This record gives sequence, C-alpha cells and structure tokens, in this order.
Amino acid sequence: MLLLDRIYENYKANGDRVAYESCGDSLTYKELWEQSDRLAFFLWKYYGDKDEKQPVIVYGHKRALMPVCFLACVKAGRPYCPVDTSMPDTRIRDIAEAMGNPIVLATEDFPIEEGRVLNEVVIRGLAGSSETPEEFERKISPEDTYYIIFTSGSTGKPKGVEISYSNLSCFADWSADFFPEGARIMNQAPFSFDLSVMDTYSALAGGCSLYGLPKDMQKECGQTLEFIRTNRIQYLVSTPSFVNMLLADKTFCEDDFPDIVQFLFCGERLTKETVRRIWERFPNARIINTYGPTESTVAVTSVEITGDMLDTEDELPIGRVKPGSRIIIEDDEIIICGDTVSSGYFRDEEKTGKTFFEKDGMRCYRSGDRGYFRGDMLYYTGRKDNQIKLHGYRIELGDIESNLIGINGITEAAVLPKMKDGTIKSLTAFVAAGGCGDNAAAADRDCPELTFQEVKEIKARLAEKLPAYMIPKKIRAVAEMPRNINGKTDRKRLEQML
Repeated sequence: MLLLDRIYENYKANGDRVAYESCGDSLTYKELWEQSDRLAFFLWKYYGDKDEKQPVIVYGHKRALMPVCFLACVKAGRPYCPVDTSMPDTRIRDIAEAMGNPIVLATEDFPIEEGRVLNEVVIRGLAGSSETPEEFERKISPEDTYYIIFTSGSTGKPKGVEISYSNLSCFADWSADFFPEGARIMNQAPFSFDLSVMDTYSALAGGCSLYGLPKDMQKECGQTLEFIRTNRIQYLVSTPSFVNMLLADKTFCEDDFPDIVQFLFCGERLTKETVRRIWERFPNARIINTYGPTESTVAVTSVEITGDMLDTEDELPIGRVKPGSRIIIEDDEIIICGDTVSSGYFRDEEKTGKTFFEKDGMRCYRSGDRGYFRGDMLYYTGRKDNQIKLHGYRIELGDIESNLIGINGITEAAVLPKMKDGTIKSLTAFVAAGGCGDNAAAADRDCPELTFQEVKEIKARLAEKLPAYMIPKKIRAVAEMPRNINGKTDRKRLEQML
C-alpha cells in the first residue's frame, strides 16, 4: 500500500491519537493530515507552475511543524530535503546551492540567505488557514522522488540521495511490522539522518505515536533518561553507540524503565558486548538488528538477536533480506537490489553511474560494504574502502575495533592511523569502558591514564586474536566516545586528540 494511503487510514481511524510530540508541541493524526493538506494546497496554488518538481528544503530540528512540512511537500508534488539546525552554515549553503534557489520551509530561523524562505509564522498561518483545499488532490506519483537526504561525499561536497515514493512505501510496508499499532516510539536521530526515516515513517504507517528527543537533551544522559521515563517510551530506535551511552548510567534498567520492550538498531555494527549489557539490565527486552545504507532506504535486512547467537557466533548477523529485495555478494562486496534501491544521486549522473546499475530488471547498488551469507543470514565484515596499509600490511580498522570490545570491560573502541609526512606510522586505539564520565563534555578529555600493566594486558589479549602488526602502538582511554550529530562516533574529534 502507498504510504500516504496508510497515513490517511490512521487519520480516519485514530484521528485523536498522538502522531508526533517534541519540544512541547504535540500533533494528532487529525492535525498532521489536515494541516499538511492546507500547507500543500498553498504550495500547489502559488508554486505549482514554477519549477515543477523542484525540491523544498525543510529546515529545523524536532518541532511538530517538521512532519507537517514533510507531508505538505510531497502532497504538493515536490520532494523535500530535511536540513537539521545542527548542520554548519557552509554545509547548508552547499545543499541550497546544489538545489538551485529552492523554496525553504523554515520552522526555525534560517541561517543563510539562499532560497525563498517561508518562516515559522507564515507556515503556522498557512497550516492553520481556514482555506479549504477541496479542489486539491495529491500530486505525487509512485515513481516521483519523495525525499532527498544529503550525505558526506568523498570530494568534500555533500551528495543527495533520492528516495522515491515507491521506495519509501515498500520500506514502510515492511518496517511498520516492527511495532504494534499504538506503540510509543522514540525518535533519537535528527531528520537529516536517514535513521529517522525508520522511526518516523514506520510509526506513521503503523498508527503509532512518535516522541522526538531534542538534541539538547541528548547532551546529558540524565535528561535523556528522564525523557524516556516521562514519555513512557516502549521502543528505542537508535545506533548502538547511543544505547551504550545510556548504559553508562546504572539506573537505566528494567526496574526503573519497565515500559521498554524493544531496542531496534541500525547505522552501526551491533556487538555482542552491547547485547550482553542490554540483557543484563533488560532481560526481557527484544533486540532487533538491521542493516542498510541510505541508498537503499534505510534498511534491507533484519534479525532478532537470540541467546544462542551470543554463544555460537563470532560476530552477530545483520539479518535476513526483506521481501522485495535481493542481496548479491560479488568479490566480498554487498550488492543490494530491489524495490527500495534509490534512483541515484540528485543531479549527479557521474556518481550515480559508478554505484547504481540494473540487473535482471532490478535496480542495484554497490554498497562498498563487505559481507557474506551463511544460509539465508547475512553477515557484515567491514568496509571495502576502510583499509589501510601499515608497513606493507593491509589492515581493516574495524577488525581491530571489534576485537578490542569486551577486553577488560571495554564497551567501545575506535582505531585511528597516526600519519607523518603522508605515511601511516602507527595506530592509536581510543577505548571507553562505560561509567568513567557522566556528561557529554567528558568525551573531550581522557579518563585517568591506563596503567602500563593495563595496556600490556589489553595488547596481550589482542595478540590472542590478531597478528602482531595489527596491535595498536598506543591505547588511550576516554570517558565517553565523542558523538557526531547522528549519534555515531566522531572520528574527526578523535583525530584532534592524537
């Protein structure tokens, strides 16, 4: 079923149910549908004949106007591009320039001059207008682009991934089954990060209530936990790194958070150590692991983690392939094919041609991820392009990181190459054991230095699993791993600490 039809059904059946709540704003399904209709009617009436299908930037953070703007754009036949307030001005300007003088729906003050900006006051007025869109019909077709999310590009300029209405509808048909109707789901990631698509559209397609965690609250673990408690969150959708941060607080457990029934992970490798720590605190919770890049509409595999997997698997699987998709392994690379694969990069035929292709009537994407199948279960082994050479040896940094986790209580690890004169001279491992610090600022400082004996023991344990040339020269403890705006390990900040 097409996504907007599913949301419309929830509007008709459960109009008074909370659809989205954040930053003191609450939005029912009735308000979401009708306000987005009125705003869409305005966009169609006044911009319908100008720059047809031109994308619209939706700027802001977690306020309730954001999903209203998303639906309004697509109902009016225009893709939207979410841009979060945490993005630097230079990155926002790059996106605006790539789009070419776009319309901007700004739910907060837009920091640059590019674009034709409609501010919050105007948007609220239009969304609450008495002008009824009776003559208005949705202008989007299945093959049209629904949204564009910009990701980092190798050239230093962001590249926009186009996801069609059909892509997203096929994804939501599958992902909505992760949550029962009426579930209370937390939205942790900003809307400009595609992990948010998982919680946002799974919730709206399934008739659930979504609660957006503002970025200011994420800076303090205590505030995040209070948000989860106050909103009686049942389902957490996040990166493993985010939950590792919460687990540093001893009160994050089933006794104090009895509503939590499921953790759903995407965006980073899920380790056995993280699963063990979750089940120590939440022995009855389900843990779902998923995998997929932005170019394949968030995720294309899933698996519920079991106790047997902890006992028998060296690495946790990333799941079975969803209906409508197919995965091929070529030269260890994961090739994703099927109904959720993007049409390509926005106005960039060269980049699109390098990674997207057609095979057996299916759209396919070369992910750059390495993996293999065991039966029908997919396993991830790292990035093809995350290799370095040290003294002539090829090394996958993720291999070292995975083997560090679990040694002497290490819960997270990041290994970085130390460069000199353009050559890698050595490796440094940053490790976090959890509980060393209790606030985000702690990520900028070291924990008390590891003793010589502790470093020696960690290296000895690593030597049991890895050849000598893969053992980091230095091992440094940090209170917490620094995070970027998407909740992942901020390697740039770690580089500054080398």
